Amino acid sequence: MTRTDLRIMPVADESLGVRSMALYAEIADLRILFDASVSLGPRRYGLPPHPEEFRALWKTRVRILERASQADIITVSHYHRDHFTPPFASLYECTGENEYLEIYSGKIVIAKDPSKKINFSQKKRAALFLNAIKNKAKEIHLVNDAILSFGDVRIESFLAPHGEELGYVLCFVVYLEDRAVLAFLPDVQGPFSNEVLEKIVKLEPALVIVGGPPTYLSEKKVSSRAVEKGMKNLSRLFGLLDEKSEIIVSHHLLRDPDWREKLIGYGVIENKIKTYSDILGVPYTGLEAYRKLLFNNETPPSNYEEVLQKLKSEHVKCDKLFQVLE
Repeated sequence: MTRTDLRIMPVADESLGVRSMALYAEIADLRILFDASVSLGPRRYGLPPHPEEFRALWKTRVRILERASQADIITVSHYHRDHFTPPFASLYECTGENEYLEIYSGKIVIAKDPSKKINFSQKKRAALFLNAIKNKAKEIHLVNDAILSFGDVRIESFLAPHGEELGYVLCFVVYLEDRAVLAFLPDVQGPFSNEVLEKIVKLEPALVIVGGPPTYLSEKKVSSRAVEKGMKNLSRLFGLLDEKSEIIVSHHLLRDPDWREKLIGYGVIENKIKTYSDILGVPYTGLEAYRKLLFNNETPPSNYEEVLQKLKSEHVKCDKLFQVLE
């Protein structure tokens, strides 16, 4: 990969303590912020997010706002709130009433077309979001399979299955002078799709950002067959693109405390495995996966869950929690 042509700055994901795949990239003179949002899992091991998770949420929300101010283009791969910033205040996304305006106003927004291949809940969220930004964004491109050109840079979008039964997400491949320099594959869970795997292997992008399968949900909310297929395809992606592409693993897979060992067990060489935290050169901070340990090591006040419920019902930003806990 030629770093003079492509510069990336990971913004938020599970290796940084939150649910997200937010990524800032500069390709030639074009600046893109992929999936500008962040969230926390409301329950894990029967526990709410630990205060340390809310601190990570606050920090990454600030980084998203900083990178959004620099971006020309902001993407929305699908309408889960860890992939787009909602137009309302929310404790678990750490948003006030106007964060979405700071992010999307004056920007070119490339978002998944909500009229096709979308479930009811995401369609409802999309309608609210798109109505809120329609007179604020510079341009809004609602796409599924499309190619948009910006000078020497082309952005291809295509649909990919969100695992076995969760609909579709929008993937992006960025080209500079006909060379695929970046593939951003959010929530593809492996990829689960053989077609997506074959497409990316054929393109040989310099850098691949891929959402791994949710091994922590195997036989709970996701079939073991789907997880197995996703892990095998992720292993194949590493093998088939060896020495051709740099691969960064993100999102669902990293919510499993044993994810790295499991990936190695599928034949991926350990020193080939990279995360957002590796790219930033900071410690791996998989907070949700270790939520039980966080509660054991630093127990919140006895009324902590009641405090969270109250703040959630009041529709406040997460910084309010820190004031209450002081």
